[in-house]
Formats: sequence, structure tokens, C-alpha cells
Amino acid sequence: MGLAAHTDSGFFTFIMQSLVPGLQLHRPGPDRWVTVPALPGAFAVVVADLFQVLTNGRFRSALHRAVVNSEHERISVPYFLGPPGDMTVAPLASAVLPGTRPVYRAVTWPEYMVVRKKTFGTDKSALDMLEVAPEGEEKEQPQN
Repeated sequence: MGLAAHTDSGFFTFIMQSLVPGLQLHRPGPDRWVTVPALPGAFAVVVADLFQVLTNGRFRSALHRAVVNSEHERISVPYFLGPPGDMTVAPLASAVLPGTRPVYRAVTWPEYMVVRKKTFGTDKSALDMLEVAPEGEEKEQPQN
């Protein structure tokens, strides 16, 4: 069983994987999938959506997937690190360059999960829906 391409919701995902590779990261320009080496005793660390918000887009959430190896069994164990439910996540002041505005609005974990659910199965990402509209414009909201 593999996993379709996706991003993770919280801050980071730490993945311990067996020595059979299968985790792949999407690399743009030109679009391609790159296999993450499975190294003994190493963790793969995946940047997730809310860390992208926290850094105002400086560190991008990693689009990734897991592929099946038809010859060898592969095991991976993820640990998802996210904020407490009552914490508001917003771009850090130090991540907003002078003369610019935050790219994302503030959001709590439960609010983010509602936005993510609304965008599931659409061509929008939850991060798209958190973007702050340019001055004088309104941001389009997904249909229920």
C-alpha cells in the first residue's frame, strides 16, 4: 500500500523508514519525483504546512508520496509534530521582510483542519486558502 501525493498538516513529520526506499519528494522545474535514500539510523524530516505559514513561505511544505516496492517489504514510522489545538499559528514577525506583508493569515489547528477538509478533492490547497489577498482584493473561498 502506497500513499498518494500530499503535504502534511502540522510543523514537521519525522519519518523512520526501513532500508527499503519508497519515500519520494516532488521537485519542480522540471517536475520530477526524487527518492529519499533510506539510511540506517536516519530520520527523514518533512516540512509541513503550518511551518510554511510560520516562516511566511520561506520554508515550503514538501509534496511527497510513498511508493510500493513489489520485491521487498517496506516499513515506515512517522511522527507528526503540530501545534497545540489552542495555539494560533501566524507568520513570525522576523519572517516578514521589511516593506512586505504576511503571506498567510493567522489560524489555529482546528481552523486549519476545517480549511483542509474543505479543499480536499479540489484543485485548491489549504495553504492557498490561508493566503492573505493583496491590498484591496478579497480572497476566494472554497465551496462546501
